[in-house]
Amino acid sequence: MISAKTHSNKPLISISDGKKLGEIKDLYLDRGMRQVAGVFLGTEGLFKRQALVIARSAVQVYGIDAWLLSGSDKVMDLGELPESETFTLASELRGRKIQTEGGTEIGVVEDVLLDNEARVLGFSLGKVSVQGPLAERKAIALEAITNMGSKNEPMTTILAQAESLALPSA
Repeated sequence: MISAKTHSNKPLISISDGKKLGEIKDLYLDRGMRQVAGVFLGTEGLFKRQALVIARSAVQVYGIDAWLLSGSDKVMDLGELPESETFTLASELRGRKIQTEGGTEIGVVEDVLLDNEARVLGFSLGKVSVQGPLAERKAIALEAITNMGSKNEPMTTILAQAESLALPSA
Protein backbone atom coordinates (compact mmCIF):
# COMPACT_ATOMS: atom_id res chain seq x y z
CA MET A 1 0.00 0.00 0.00
CA ILE A 2 1.37 3.39 -0.99
CA SER A 3 0.04 6.92 -0.61
CA ALA A 4 -0.76 9.05 -3.65
CA LYS A 5 1.62 11.71 -2.32
CA THR A 6 4.49 9.21 -2.49
CA HIS A 7 4.08 9.04 -6.28
CA SER A 8 4.68 12.80 -6.64
CA ASN A 9 7.64 13.70 -8.85
CA LYS A 10 8.18 10.13 -10.07
CA PRO A 11 9.34 10.14 -13.68
CA LEU A 12 7.08 8.92 -16.48
CA ILE A 13 9.16 6.96 -18.98
CA SER A 14 8.18 5.60 -22.40
CA ILE A 15 9.13 1.93 -22.74
CA SER A 16 9.24 2.23 -26.53
CA ASP A 17 12.12 4.73 -26.66
CA GLY A 18 13.18 5.41 -23.05
CA LYS A 19 12.11 9.06 -23.29
CA LYS A 20 11.10 10.85 -20.08
CA LEU A 21 7.68 12.41 -20.71
CA GLY A 22 7.44 14.30 -17.45
CA GLU A 23 6.88 13.75 -13.75
CA ILE A 24 3.79 12.93 -11.74
CA LYS A 25 2.41 16.16 -10.27
CA ASP A 26 -0.89 14.66 -9.07
CA LEU A 27 -3.23 11.78 -9.79
CA TYR A 28 -6.76 11.96 -11.19
CA LEU A 29 -9.21 9.52 -9.60
CA ASP A 30 -12.20 8.18 -11.52
CA ARG A 31 -15.79 9.15 -10.73
CA GLY A 32 -16.28 6.46 -8.08
CA MET A 33 -12.78 7.08 -6.70
CA ARG A 34 -12.01 3.40 -7.25
CA GLN A 35 -8.77 3.83 -9.22
CA VAL A 36 -6.36 6.28 -10.78
CA ALA A 37 -7.89 7.45 -14.07
CA GLY A 38 -4.98 9.58 -15.23
CA VAL A 39 -1.74 11.29 -14.31
CA PHE A 40 -1.62 15.09 -14.04
CA LEU A 41 1.63 16.47 -15.50
CA GLY A 42 0.97 20.16 -15.00
CA THR A 43 -0.39 22.90 -17.22
CA GLU A 44 0.85 24.69 -20.32
CA GLY A 45 -0.12 27.89 -22.07
CA LEU A 46 0.03 31.50 -20.98
CA PHE A 47 -3.61 32.51 -21.18
CA LYS A 48 -5.67 29.39 -21.75
CA ARG A 49 -3.96 27.00 -19.35
CA GLN A 50 -4.43 23.40 -20.49
CA ALA A 51 -4.02 20.54 -18.02
CA LEU A 52 -1.73 17.88 -19.46
CA VAL A 53 -2.49 14.27 -18.58
CA ILE A 54 -1.62 10.69 -19.36
CA ALA A 55 -4.51 8.21 -19.36
CA ARG A 56 -4.43 5.17 -17.09
CA SER A 57 -4.57 2.94 -20.18
CA ALA A 58 -1.13 4.21 -21.27
CA VAL A 59 0.55 3.14 -18.01
CA GLN A 60 2.16 -0.30 -18.31
CA VAL A 61 4.03 -0.47 -14.99
CA TYR A 62 3.33 1.40 -11.74
CA GLY A 63 6.90 1.16 -10.49
CA ILE A 64 8.49 2.11 -7.20
CA ASP A 65 10.90 4.57 -8.82
CA ALA A 66 9.11 5.39 -12.10
CA TRP A 67 5.94 4.67 -14.06
CA LEU A 68 6.45 3.12 -17.48
CA LEU A 69 4.23 4.12 -20.40
CA SER A 70 3.36 2.28 -23.61
CA GLY A 71 4.71 5.04 -25.88
CA SER A 72 6.04 8.58 -26.08
CA ASP A 73 2.89 10.00 -27.72
CA LYS A 74 0.62 9.55 -24.69
CA VAL A 75 0.51 13.12 -23.30
CA MET A 76 -2.85 14.82 -24.01
CA ASP A 77 -5.07 17.66 -22.85
CA LEU A 78 -7.41 16.73 -20.00
CA GLY A 79 -10.45 17.47 -22.17
CA GLU A 80 -9.43 14.70 -24.59
CA LEU A 81 -9.84 12.08 -21.87
CA PRO A 82 -13.38 10.62 -21.78
CA GLU A 83 -15.35 11.49 -18.62
CA SER A 84 -12.55 13.80 -17.42
CA GLU A 85 -15.10 16.29 -16.05
CA THR A 86 -16.00 13.67 -13.41
CA PHE A 87 -12.39 13.12 -12.25
CA THR A 88 -11.08 14.32 -8.90
CA LEU A 89 -7.46 15.16 -8.14
CA ALA A 90 -6.09 13.17 -5.21
CA SER A 91 -4.76 16.42 -3.73
CA GLU A 92 -8.32 17.81 -3.57
CA LEU A 93 -9.25 15.07 -1.10
CA ARG A 94 -6.53 16.02 1.38
CA GLY A 95 -8.11 17.89 4.25
CA ARG A 96 -11.64 16.66 3.49
CA LYS A 97 -13.55 15.77 6.64
CA ILE A 98 -15.11 12.37 7.23
CA GLN A 99 -18.15 12.12 9.47
CA THR A 100 -20.86 9.66 10.36
CA GLU A 101 -24.19 9.94 8.60
CA GLY A 102 -25.45 11.45 11.86
CA GLY A 103 -22.84 14.24 11.72
CA THR A 104 -20.22 13.05 14.23
CA GLU A 105 -16.74 13.93 13.01
CA ILE A 106 -14.51 10.89 12.44
CA GLY A 107 -11.38 12.47 11.04
CA VAL A 108 -9.70 14.29 8.17
CA VAL A 109 -8.24 12.74 5.01
CA GLU A 110 -4.46 12.98 4.91
CA ASP A 111 -3.95 11.09 1.64
CA VAL A 112 -5.30 8.48 -0.75
CA LEU A 113 -3.96 4.93 -0.29
CA LEU A 114 -3.31 2.90 -3.45
CA ASP A 115 -2.35 -0.68 -4.24
CA ASN A 116 0.43 -1.60 -6.68
CA GLU A 117 -1.99 -1.36 -9.64
CA ALA A 118 -3.10 2.20 -8.71
CA ARG A 119 -6.49 1.11 -7.34
CA VAL A 120 -7.82 3.03 -4.33
CA LEU A 121 -7.79 1.00 -1.11
CA GLY A 122 -8.83 3.77 1.26
CA PHE A 123 -7.67 6.96 2.91
CA SER A 124 -5.05 7.72 5.53
CA LEU A 125 -6.30 9.97 8.30
CA GLY A 126 -4.24 12.89 9.54
CA LYS A 127 -6.52 13.81 12.38
CA VAL A 128 -8.75 11.22 14.04
CA SER A 129 -11.56 12.47 16.28
CA VAL A 130 -12.72 9.08 17.61
CA GLN A 131 -11.10 6.35 19.68
CA GLY A 132 -10.84 2.69 18.78
CA PRO A 133 -9.75 0.81 15.64
CA LEU A 134 -9.80 3.89 13.37
CA ALA A 135 -7.57 5.83 15.76
CA GLU A 136 -5.15 2.90 15.92
CA ARG A 137 -5.08 2.33 12.14
CA LYS A 138 -5.22 6.02 11.18
CA ALA A 139 -6.86 4.84 7.95
CA ILE A 140 -10.32 4.05 6.61
CA ALA A 141 -11.18 1.55 3.87
CA LEU A 142 -12.83 2.82 0.69
CA GLU A 143 -15.70 0.34 1.17
CA ALA A 144 -16.57 2.02 4.49
CA ILE A 145 -17.30 5.37 2.79
CA THR A 146 -21.02 5.79 2.02
CA ASN A 147 -20.72 9.22 0.33
CA MET A 148 -17.58 10.81 -1.13
CA GLY A 149 -18.77 14.34 -0.39
CA SER A 150 -17.42 17.32 -2.34
CA LYS A 151 -15.12 20.30 -1.86
CA ASN A 152 -17.63 21.80 0.56
CA GLU A 153 -19.25 18.64 1.93
CA PRO A 154 -17.61 15.95 4.08
CA MET A 155 -17.37 12.28 3.22
CA THR A 156 -19.73 10.10 5.25
CA THR A 157 -19.43 6.65 6.78
CA ILE A 158 -21.17 4.33 9.20
CA LEU A 159 -18.85 4.16 12.24
CA ALA A 160 -19.37 0.45 12.99
CA GLN A 161 -18.60 -0.40 9.36
CA ALA A 162 -15.56 1.89 9.28
CA GLU A 163 -14.16 0.23 12.41
CA SER A 164 -14.79 -3.33 11.23
CA LEU A 165 -13.48 -3.01 7.66
CA ALA A 166 -9.71 -3.32 7.52
CA LEU A 167 -7.78 -2.00 4.55
CA PRO A 168 -7.10 -4.71 1.98
CA SER A 169 -3.48 -5.78 1.60
CA ALA A 170 -1.75 -4.37 -1.44
